[in-house]
Amino acid sequence: MTERPRADQPHWRVYPVSAAGSLVNATINALAPFLVGIGAAFVLLLAVAMVGEEALSDEPAVSGALDQLARASMAPVLVLALGVGLLTTVLSALREVITSRAVARAARDGAPRTAVPHPSQVDLVVVQPPFAPFFVVSVLLAGTGLLFTVVAAFTVNGSEMYILWGSLVGTGVAGAFVLLALAGRPAHHRRRLAIAAHWTTSDEGAAWGRAAPARSQDDDEPALPPDLLRKRRTAAWYEYVGIVCLALGFSLLQLWLFVTHPFRSTTDAGPRVEYADGIETVLVAGVWVFAALVVVAVGLLVVGFFADSVVQRREREVLRQALADPAAPRPPRGLLRKYANHQPVIFVQALALLAALGTTFGWGVYSLGTGGMEDVATLYGDADETFRAFVPQALVTLAVSAALVVGAIVWDVVAAARGDELRSRVVARWPVKPSPRMIGEDGKKRPDPASTGPSLTPKPKPQPRTVRR
Repeated sequence: MTERPRADQPHWRVYPVSAAGSLVNATINALAPFLVGIGAAFVLLLAVAMVGEEALSDEPAVSGALDQLARASMAPVLVLALGVGLLTTVLSALREVITSRAVARAARDGAPRTAVPHPSQVDLVVVQPPFAPFFVVSVLLAGTGLLFTVVAAFTVNGSEMYILWGSLVGTGVAGAFVLLALAGRPAHHRRRLAIAAHWTTSDEGAAWGRAAPARSQDDDEPALPPDLLRKRRTAAWYEYVGIVCLALGFSLLQLWLFVTHPFRSTTDAGPRVEYADGIETVLVAGVWVFAALVVVAVGLLVVGFFADSVVQRREREVLRQALADPAAPRPPRGLLRKYANHQPVIFVQALALLAALGTTFGWGVYSLGTGGMEDVATLYGDADETFRAFVPQALVTLAVSAALVVGAIVWDVVAAARGDELRSRVVARWPVKPSPRMIGEDGKKRPDPASTGPSLTPKPKPQPRTVRR
């Protein structure tokens, strides 16, 4: 049994962030599965394209429509992946800023020195260098935009000047992001020094000393309830079988390409080799098997997400029941370590994944049905006739997908308050050290101080040795 620590005892505390911080966290939690959904949509589009080209070659109208859908939907896959990836790096940088400001504000307001910030928050304060993903992506975009601008300046004509101006604007925005990341680093470092001046290394060490090890050395580690173990096994089964189906489908695709396009290269698929009727029948059957495996894999992974949501709800019930009982033994360390960090609502993440699938296919159908792809290639010349009847459904799909993403963010913000309350109580009563992380280059790996503590106070850089003559 472990009672809640007194105020004068060293302990970890999760300091609340602002409403903007909750919104940023919720958006990141929604965008991560959205990216997974874009990847799933890409795999499904490959299956659609292959079914249309090979398995339905005797149905020219259906085969052509599926080919148009697969090709047109690749545009939203690329645009959404790039846009969501860039937005995620921006939000990750904002999370570092908002968290360090919240902890610095708590130090400035005289928070008890015994209430040391939790390692998950210290992680975002001491990260070196700050805003690294945001900075790297901004540099890459600025460099690419500058190169494209130089090329466009010598190639575009008078009617295409909008391309040059758009490239200049994109390059300027990316350059501004680079300067913003560089300009924000000194302020971030000053906040870290202010926090370290309030919570010294000895304060941190005392809080780390009270926490239990990340891994148990005891044989009497409490077990999870049987119903929770059963739910975990069920969720793991869905996810494992889904991954196996995806791996088998990808392997079958590689084998199929090896047989049908033996002269392909990294940039060209090469000619399609025709075989005897019996072999072609087997190849067509292979396409259907590949498509079925991909559909089953994506479906099982989505079901696994919802099964994980049931597991998460039961895990929280177990922790709340233990917290309500002053004589309750310490729950399993893995569960405590998991809920010492911010936990997104998994059901909400499943909705975001489905929204990515709906956005991708809805965008593709809408662009085809409204004639938006006719100017891209002659392949889409008759696409509006085929897909015009599906434009209302595409609009509904896009609207529902957007509503799911917004709803996922709002739901996560609302659930964050209760989740943070549970997190704070778990951290205060049963602190568990995080799993150590290794950083550095291969051959020079070392434990990350933020995962082994203490780490708030920056260590002085070693001075170069001077050789006396």
